[in-house]
Amino acid sequence: MNNPVIDSMLNRKSVRKYTKQQPTDEVIESVVRAGQQAPFAAQLYSLLLNRKKRNPFGAPLLFVICVDMHKLELIMARRGWKTVSNNLSMLLFGIQDAAYMAENMVMAAESLGMCS
Repeated sequence: MNNPVIDSMLNRKSVRKYTKQQPTDEVIESVVRAGQQAPFAAQLYSLLLNRKKRNPFGAPLLFVICVDMHKLELIMARRGWKTVSNNLSMLLFGIQDAAYMAENMVMAAESLGMCS
């Protein structure tokens, strides 16, 4: 069976070698959008972008995906709702959300030539 998405996933390798070229804002937006399209349990993530020159492995930029419980608290307060779950289950949902987002972003970055 020939499918470009499946082929990309099957041919993916974890190589920590990045181009020195700074990606365009359009490429960055595409990668972030791909991450936002990941399946989420509760959207308990926040994304930070670091463009400093001294990132790990010589990468031109670094995305940091964080579990963001404060975001959930703000959403719940705005709706006048109370959280009826414990912090551990919410933390696990947040880790799951962040991991799914990261996976989508890595595949998008690789398909756009941000990694070699």
